Amino acid sequence: MFSLLPLVAILMSSFLSVNAVTYIGCTGDYNLGTSDQPTSARGNVGKCDGYCTTPYFYYRPLGEFCACSDATPNPQMYVQGESAQGGCSSDDYYQVYSRVTSFNFQGCAENMITDEAPPDVATLEECFAACANKGSAMFLPYYNENILQCRCNSDYTIEGETPKTCGPTVWFTYTHSPDASASGLSRRILRERSSIIRRESQTFCPKGAKACSIPGRGSYECIDTSSELESCGGCMSGEYHSSSNVTIGTDCSSLPGVARGAITCYNSQCEAFACKKGYQLASGLCVPIA
Repeated sequence: MFSLLPLVAILMSSFLSVNAVTYIGCTGDYNLGTSDQPTSARGNVGKCDGYCTTPYFYYRPLGEFCACSDATPNPQMYVQGESAQGGCSSDDYYQVYSRVTSFNFQGCAENMITDEAPPDVATLEECFAACANKGSAMFLPYYNENILQCRCNSDYTIEGETPKTCGPTVWFTYTHSPDASASGLSRRILRERSSIIRRESQTFCPKGAKACSIPGRGSYECIDTSSELESCGGCMSGEYHSSSNVTIGTDCSSLPGVARGAITCYNSQCEAFACKKGYQLASGLCVPIA
């Protein structure tokens, strides 16, 4: 009779691996994504893992601060780590962990031997999904272009140069077991890709407001750009998680020639109603008197 025990063992091994905590970097801030689980001071990484029900969490030793998240860091959020084995160079930085991947962190390196190079990606989930049926995966946060370079390798070991301190423009390397690669592939790809699609299609703000990026924080604020004086007609720093071209707004309060407090944003357009000496109104703006 066919025995289910080997299959059960494989599935249990994959399940345990997927739910293990995996180090994915060190950042200067946290990215909550769309998660609304309250943050909490929990004491250490293990307690943070037990507290969060989200796919990821950010732990800062300073203040024992824990932020539960459904989003990995933006590539530009990565900062210098402490060593090739993870950790941060400052207790004020955030250690970032994944709770939903079968890949296990192996350290950081300057270069590796790989046999597949998927296209550059915007999120870590995309890289892990692209390498899901491979033995190992690597990603490199490319700060200047806010992308992740991604590499896959069939082997279940990492071969390359001497490990380096983790951080921007350094390769983070990962492996997982053949069992995890074979039995967990379809389920993992579906889950990770569904997470990406769900987050990208998520409406971040109430109707009538846009999710405007906050520079340097990897987060956003909801703004009604049809009437906001300092972000009139669009977000000043672009829309959060937007991959398409967006309209950049105007800070109406900084327009030249406008009398103090004499301008509004109406229907996404700056409209002045009084000008300084030497200027005159023309189509709702102040222009120099010829």
